[in-house]
Amino acid sequence: SRAMLRLSLNRRAACLRTSLPALAPKKKGKGGGGPAKDVASDAGPTDADQLFNIFAGKEDHTLQADDWYPSWLWTLDKPRKTYGELSMMFIHGVNIESARQSDFNRFLRLHRVLLIKTNNARMQKRGRPVFPP
Repeated sequence: SRAMLRLSLNRRAACLRTSLPALAPKKKGKGGGGPAKDVASDAGPTDADQLFNIFAGKEDHTLQADDWYPSWLWTLDKPRKTYGELSMMFIHGVNIESARQSDFNRFLRLHRVLLIKTNNARMQKRGRPVFPP
């Protein structure tokens, strides 16, 4: 058992090693083959009006007022509720008044994932399938 564990650890460590030629510095080519590139032209447009236009030949998009955009757009930067917060809400009833259907769906998905992970851990320990009660 220990020999098998040591063998699997050695295989994993071998995958993480990098060969010496890969770590060596790259050699520069001989001579200066072509004409020198203009660095300023590769940097892109220098106009202050250029916001996020990635299409050549099309006009820039204009930024609208905040109320023009959908309300859900302003909630994307907020962190989502964790499994602990959702379980306190739906199992113990804490702050259940503010629950939404999307919160319940997220709780069910995270709960199923947790059941699968615990079942997999049990199967790995015992060597046979054990289903949750």
